[in-house]
Amino acid sequence: MAESSLAAGFAVVDITPPREEAKSFTIFDPITLKALVLQQGSRSVAFLAADLFVVDAAFQDGLRKRLVDCPGLDADWILTGAVHHGTGPTFFSSYVNQPTEALKQFGREEFYMDRAAECIRQAVERCEPARVAGGAGEIHGMSYNRRAHDDDGNLHMVSLTQYPTPPRHLKYGNVNPHVGVLRVESLDESHQVALFNFGCHALALWDDRGNISGDWPGQAVDLLKKSGIDGLFFQGALGNVHPIRQSRQPARRIGHGVAGTVLSVFHRLCPRDDVPLERFEKTIELPVASQPDVAAAKAAWEQASGKGEGLQRYHYWMAERYHDVTTTPYRLRGVRLGETLLLHMPGELFAETGLAIRQAGGTGKNILILCNACPEYGYVPTAAAHAEGGDEPLFAPLDTGAEAAIRGAAIELVREAFSGETVRMG
Repeated sequence: MAESSLAAGFAVVDITPPREEAKSFTIFDPITLKALVLQQGSRSVAFLAADLFVVDAAFQDGLRKRLVDCPGLDADWILTGAVHHGTGPTFFSSYVNQPTEALKQFGREEFYMDRAAECIRQAVERCEPARVAGGAGEIHGMSYNRRAHDDDGNLHMVSLTQYPTPPRHLKYGNVNPHVGVLRVESLDESHQVALFNFGCHALALWDDRGNISGDWPGQAVDLLKKSGIDGLFFQGALGNVHPIRQSRQPARRIGHGVAGTVLSVFHRLCPRDDVPLERFEKTIELPVASQPDVAAAKAAWEQASGKGEGLQRYHYWMAERYHDVTTTPYRLRGVRLGETLLLHMPGELFAETGLAIRQAGGTGKNILILCNACPEYGYVPTAAAHAEGGDEPLFAPLDTGAEAAIRGAAIELVREAFSGETVRMG
């Protein structure tokens, strides 16, 4: 394969619990791991989309170790994305939004790492000459900013439990309607893949937490498959964005709406096989929020019950991890393919952050923000949200200034990627 030739491979591995184990929960639809590998010369990038609540640092480290000797793969460039839903197993035991005991699969991390490594290996093995193109569309009426305000300017966190749809008497901030699409296909078009993003929590099935489903992203992928296209979904800037759970089948409504937008964009793109695969990265140090004494945090967790147990469990984890540090490294990575930049960013960024980063790209540039929900960074509220309070700052390990630092670094990376003025990684 010539240095300039692009190759791609795709694979899916099922991680749905066996039906014989589904005695305390219902399997509505399958859940999977999906991998897309792109190669060009000595460079490669693997995208892993996971129907899991989080993909944490330990999982990513274990995955790299399993694949460090995989031919045709740079194990340092595996970009993961958890769908971050409430209808799947969780193996991260330090924050639990899973009411079904059988799906609290603590200690089964190795199983999921093995399955993820298998998925990526299959994608590498299936790599063949390919062409790509990127684009974007918009979708409205599917999501809302859950940090709402009344006429007096008071904050109201719009609860999914209390409100299936956002109440009309409140005022809502911005959401990002952007649906980004990367079209990847074999030269004869016999195999087509759509990597797509949209920033909205996968909680359309909020009332069905504790069961198994891909939620609305799973519905979107399923509709794409019926159209002959393999799909893999990455969250966008989802931090303060909830789904509008309208209709009797909210996951289907949102998923099919997003998939319809993806298909509209996909079919108007004109892929090329001479697009350079370029990689960029930037690591910054972020301020860590002041943490409680570890023993005190543990005691608070042990005394907690009900709804507050998950929060205290997470605070205990944060205290253990960050009690003796004031900063933590944060790595941003970008993959440019022509006028499309896929920007991988850990943590749950706010819609306002995502909008600002996309606007920095300028006219004619397509930026897909790929967020990976992970406990190391949790929510990344804006400074204004920190000052105002609400839910997200309670689940934020980073200090108030972290969002501005991440936003600035991301905008700098975007400008560097499209200007070509800096050293390109890899």
